[in-house]
Amino acid sequence: MKHLIAVVFVLLSTPSLAGVVTYDFTRLIFGVDSQKSSLAGQITFDENETQFNRDTWLSFFFQLEFDGDIYNILEDDIADFAIVDLDGGVFGDESGEGFEFFIEDSSVPYEFTIVSGLAGLGETDTCVFFESGERCAGGLFQLVKTVEPNNGSNNGSTQVSEPASFATAMLILLTFASMRQRKQ
Repeated sequence: MKHLIAVVFVLLSTPSLAGVVTYDFTRLIFGVDSQKSSLAGQITFDENETQFNRDTWLSFFFQLEFDGDIYNILEDDIADFAIVDLDGGVFGDESGEGFEFFIEDSSVPYEFTIVSGLAGLGETDTCVFFESGERCAGGLFQLVKTVEPNNGSNNGSTQVSEPASFATAMLILLTFASMRQRKQ
C-alpha cells in the first residue's frame, strides 16, 4: 500500500512536458546587397496555445543587420506586433497583421523604425526607416513553422508546472495518514 501511495504521489506531482511551435521569419534583404541590411526573426509558442500574441509567446528574437552592424531587437523595442494568421505562410498579408519596432539606444548610431505588413506599414512591404532615409525589402516575411512535439525527452520541450496536481497528491497523502491514525 505504501508503494502504491508513493507511485501515485510521484505521478501526480511530476510536471508535464508540452511541445514547442517555432515560427521562423525568413531573412529579408533591404535595399541593394552592398548596403548590407537585413532582418530575420523567430517567435515560439507552446504547441497547445490557441491565442497568438505578445502575452503568450515563449520566446521572441529578431535581429537587424544594418551597414554591417548587428542589432538585437528586444521586446522593449516593440511598438506593435499584431498576429492574425501564422499558418498562412506569409506574415503581414492579412488586414490587421504586422509589426512596428523602434530602436532607440545610445549605442546605436541611428534611431531605427522597422515596420512590416498591412498593420505596420499599410502595405505588403517591410521597411527600415532611419535618420537619413529608408530601405525597403519589397515584400513580406515568409514563415517557416517547426513543431517539436513532446516525445518523452526534454529536447525542444517546455515544462509546464502543475500545482493543482501536487496539491491533489498532498491531499491524498494527508487523507491516508489521518485514516491510519484513526485506526491506531
